[in-house]
Amino acid sequence: MVTISALVFIISSLFFPGLSNSSNVDLEIKDPIISLLSEAKKHFDRGDEGKAQEIYLNILEKEPDNYEALWNISFIYTRKARRQTVYTAQEAIYRTALAYARLCVEKHPDKPRSHYVVALASAGLADDMPNSSERVQLIWDMKEYAYRAAEMDPHYAPAWHLKGVWHSKLANVSRTERLAARLIYGTLPDGATNHKAEEYLNRAIRMDQNVIVFKLDLAQHYQETGQARKAKQMLESIMDMQPVSLNDYYDLKEARERYEQLL
Repeated sequence: MVTISALVFIISSLFFPGLSNSSNVDLEIKDPIISLLSEAKKHFDRGDEGKAQEIYLNILEKEPDNYEALWNISFIYTRKARRQTVYTAQEAIYRTALAYARLCVEKHPDKPRSHYVVALASAGLADDMPNSSERVQLIWDMKEYAYRAAEMDPHYAPAWHLKGVWHSKLANVSRTERLAARLIYGTLPDGATNHKAEEYLNRAIRMDQNVIVFKLDLAQHYQETGQARKAKQMLESIMDMQPVSLNDYYDLKEARERYEQLL
């Protein structure tokens, strides 16, 4: 049943829209979690991932199942792991990222970002891991969750990027490697193609031109499949991009190194 005061508020907000905006501000003040989430996002967008991480962890102490905090903290840990130069440290951080991602998908299976962060952390952990049954399972998980994220939100560029990376890596595994994996660790997924790798990576770039790693991974794919001219053109386009995060600086450095290899 709608009360008189509620009707007054609805009518007032129609004729005086500023009132509803102020109520949103009041809501943020009354709900510290909303305020903290907003603050964390601002820090992340400015490139201060350390402060954003601190705030998201603070939120999870108060609300362990908070969706925004869970997927963002997993995402931040995965990005942090990529910057590590010592494998043991990198592996530990990736495992932390994956633990948060699995909790996120367990609590929020209907959210595309839940599936995306599982795919992302699985990809990172598998990348430098020695051959093992766990690595094979992570490769399967990367495919499953990346595809699911893209199906749930077809407009989410990072999911298409991960699909492209998966195809790029798996399409270029040799028959000998596949046979060895099947005999010892388990069967690697089939169906990966270089055509799909390029299609999906280009799609991600068209959806968001401002993400350096999208272009870097496509350049790497071109370079590793003997398409030096395309790789060089893609790397040149990266040189003009402005870094924001620590990972952007890391990726720009790699882009310059790859470009020099092609000169």
